Amino acid sequence: MNLLKLLYLLLFAPFFAYSQIEIRGTVKDSLNTPIEFANVFLTNQSNDIVTGTITNQRGAFNLPVKKGSYTLTISFMGYEDWTQEVTLNENKDFENIMLSKSKNKLNEVVITASKPLVERKVDRLVFNVENSISATGGDALDALKITPRIKVKNDQISMIGKNGMSVMIDDRLIQLSRDDLINFLKTIKSDNIKSIEVITNPPAKYDAEGNNGMVNIKLKKAKADSWSNAIRSAYKQATHPSFSVGNNFTYQKNRLSLLLDVSANKDINIYTNDIKYYYPKEHWVNKIYNKSSINRVSTILNVGYNLSNTLNIGFQYLGNIGTLKKNETSSSNIYDIENLNLTRTLESVGNAKNETNNHSFNLNLLKKLDTLGKQFTVDVDYFIYDLNKNNNFNSQDSNLISSNVSTENVDNNNLQKINNFSTKIDFNMPNQWASLSFGGRMSFTETNSNIDISQYNTTNQPVVTVLNQIDNFTYNENIQAVYFSASKKLGTKWEGKVGLRAESTQNKGYSKTTNQTNKNDYFKLFPTFYFSYLLNKENTFAISYGRRVNRPSYSNLNPARWYLTPTSYEEGNPFLQPSFTSNFELSHSYKDLLTTTLSFSHTQDGFGQLTVHDLENDTQNFIRRNYYNYSLFSWSEYVNYSVFPWWNANAEALIYYTETNTYTEYLQPKYSGWGGYFSTTNDFILNKNKTILAQLTYEYNYPTIFNENRTEEYSSLVIGLKILLYQKKLQIALNANNILGTDRIKTSNITQGIFQTFRQYYDTQYVRLSLSYKFGNKNLNANKKNTSNEEEKRRAN
Repeated sequence: MNLLKLLYLLLFAPFFAYSQIEIRGTVKDSLNTPIEFANVFLTNQSNDIVTGTITNQRGAFNLPVKKGSYTLTISFMGYEDWTQEVTLNENKDFENIMLSKSKNKLNEVVITASKPLVERKVDRLVFNVENSISATGGDALDALKITPRIKVKNDQISMIGKNGMSVMIDDRLIQLSRDDLINFLKTIKSDNIKSIEVITNPPAKYDAEGNNGMVNIKLKKAKADSWSNAIRSAYKQATHPSFSVGNNFTYQKNRLSLLLDVSANKDINIYTNDIKYYYPKEHWVNKIYNKSSINRVSTILNVGYNLSNTLNIGFQYLGNIGTLKKNETSSSNIYDIENLNLTRTLESVGNAKNETNNHSFNLNLLKKLDTLGKQFTVDVDYFIYDLNKNNNFNSQDSNLISSNVSTENVDNNNLQKINNFSTKIDFNMPNQWASLSFGGRMSFTETNSNIDISQYNTTNQPVVTVLNQIDNFTYNENIQAVYFSASKKLGTKWEGKVGLRAESTQNKGYSKTTNQTNKNDYFKLFPTFYFSYLLNKENTFAISYGRRVNRPSYSNLNPARWYLTPTSYEEGNPFLQPSFTSNFELSHSYKDLLTTTLSFSHTQDGFGQLTVHDLENDTQNFIRRNYYNYSLFSWSEYVNYSVFPWWNANAEALIYYTETNTYTEYLQPKYSGWGGYFSTTNDFILNKNKTILAQLTYEYNYPTIFNENRTEEYSSLVIGLKILLYQKKLQIALNANNILGTDRIKTSNITQGIFQTFRQYYDTQYVRLSLSYKFGNKNLNANKKNTSNEEEKRRAN
C-alpha cells in the first residue's frame, strides 16, 4: 500500500500546485465581440513568462497561478497589447477586457523552409515523408517501406535489429492485430503524413516492456469543417483466394471529430513445415500441411470533443471478432539408421476451430495548462480478450516390421479469458532551462485458462482412455510505474535527454493440475539517455542507451500440455522469469544520403522454446525455459538517392555478430556467428502527371546464427504497380509478392546431441489487386478542432 500511496502522490501532486489562485476574464474588441485565441500570460519581475493560456470561443480565459506579483499581458494579432501590474493574494475576476485595433499595418511575410528528408533528433530518427517524392500518391504502408530501419514484408512491419515493433499515430499507440493494423494503415494517405519517427530506444515515457522499437506516424493537421469517406477492397491469389472489404469515414465539425473504420476479410492460407530428426538409431522425416480459413470483422471508433480551447476529451474503441478453421495433416516416416529401411509410419488428420473476441476501450483527456506547451494527459483503458480453441485429430501408427496398427483420437479444448484495466497520466512541462516530462501508470491483469484434453486408444473396442487432463490456470499481474525525463539543448550543437522509469511488478499463477501457486514480486529501474551533436549542416552524430524488460506471455506460463500430434506436445512454464536487455546505439547522418548505425545489445536470462526428445517413448516435447544470455553487435547503412527525377532508390544493409551463452543441459554452452541482410527499393514515376507509379523491391537474408539455431539464406522479389485516377481519388494497385518463390526458411540446430531441421513456408507467393476510392466534403462552415494523444501498451498473448 505504501507504494500505491507514493504513486498517487507523484501522479496527482501537480494538480494541487495549479489550484491555489485563479484569475479569469473575458477579452473583447471595441464592438464588444469576443476574441478567440488571444494570448494571455503572466510574467514575473525578471520578465520571465510564468504561465499562460489562450481564450476560448467566448473570449474567456481561466489561469491558475501561485500567489505573488506579476504583469498580466493579453495580445492578439492586429490589436495593441493590453498589460496591467497585478498582485494576487486571492482569486481575481477582470470581467471584460477591451483590446484596441493596432495602428500599424502588418505587411505579409512569406517564409519558405525545406526540411531534410532524414533528420536526426536526440532520441529518434525523423523521416520527413512530405519531402519524399517516392511516397507521393501512396498510403502509410508505402511510406513505411521506404523509411530507414523499417522492414515491410508479407504485410508484416518490423524494425531491423529489433524483436518487434509498435506503431503510433500522433503519439497514440495503435493496439491492433497484424491484419487490422495493415488495413488501417492503408486508409491513411501518404500525402496526409508529415513525418515518420523511428524510435529504436524508446524514452522513459513509454512502457519498458519488450525489446521493441517504435514508429510514430505524424499526420498533417486535419482539415477542419470536413468529412471524407474511403471505400477499399482487395483480392489476393496465393495457393487459395482471399478477399477483404472495408470503409473508413472521418468527420470534423465544430468541436467534434469522428473516425469510424469497419472491415471484413476472409483469408485462406496454407502453412507447410518439413521436419527431420536424426536420432542415434532412427531417421524421422515429418511433413506438416495446414490449410486455414479465417473470417474476421474489425471495427475502429475514435471520437474526440473539444470542451474548450484547453481541454479535450476522447473515446476510442478497437475490436474484432473472428473465427479460424484449420485442416491439419501430418505424416512421419521413420527409417532405420543403419540400412535406411522404412520401419514405421505415423499419420494424423485433424480439424481445429478458434473463436476470438478482442475488445479494447479507451477514455482520454488532454488539458493544456498554458500556451507554452505545458499540458497533461490522462488515459483509462479496459481490454477484453476471449479465445476458444478446439482441436480434434485422429492418428494411425503403423509398424511395418510387426504389421501392428494402432489408432488414437485426441480432443484438445482450451477456453482463455484475459481482462486488463490500466490507467496512466503524463505531464509535459517545457521550461526555459529544460523540458521536463513525468507521469505514471497502473495496470491490473487477470487471465483464466481452462484446458480439457482427452486422448483415447481406438484400436480395439471398447475405446481405452489413455489421458484425461483437466486444468484451470489463473494468472494475475499488477504493474505500477513512474517515470521522469528531462531534455535540454546545450548551445547550438549539443542536445541531451535523460530519463528514468521505475516499475514494480507483482504476479501470481495457480495451476489446478499441479496444485501449485507461483508468486513473483520485483522492482526494477530502466534508465535512458540520449546525446546528439550537430557537427555542421551536413553531419549529425547521436548516441543512446536504454534498458528494457521482456515478460513471458500469459500462455507461456501455463503448465498444462497442448497436444500437436499424438507424439508431440507443448507446455508452458509457471517459473519463467522476465529477461532484461540493455541497448547501446551510435549513429551518424550525412545529409539525406547516408545514415550509419552501430549498435550493441545484451540480453540477460533470455527465454524461449526448447525441443526435448524422449527417446524411450518416441515423443517430442516443446518446453519453455530461461536458458541463455545473448549479445548482438550490428552495423547498418541506409542510403537514399535519386537516380533520375523519375527514379528514386534506397538501400539498406545490415551486418551483425551474435554470441549466446546457454545454461541448459540440452544445448552446447556457447554459440556464435555472423549474419546479414540487404534490401533495395526502387520507385518509378511512369508519366508526367505522376499518376502511374511502379515499385521494385528485393531483399536477401544471409545465413544467420541466432542462439542455437542456424537459418539458411532466403530472399524475396516484389513488384508493384499503382494507378491514380479521377484526381487521385481512385487508386488501383497490383502487387506480385515473392515472385521467385525463394522465401522459404530453413532452420537447423542440435538439441540433446540430436540434429534436427525445419523448412517452413507461409504461403507468401501471391498476386494482390486492391482498389480504394475516396470522396468527401471539405467545407462544412464550422469551427476548428483539436485532437489528443497516447494510449497504454499491453504485451501480446
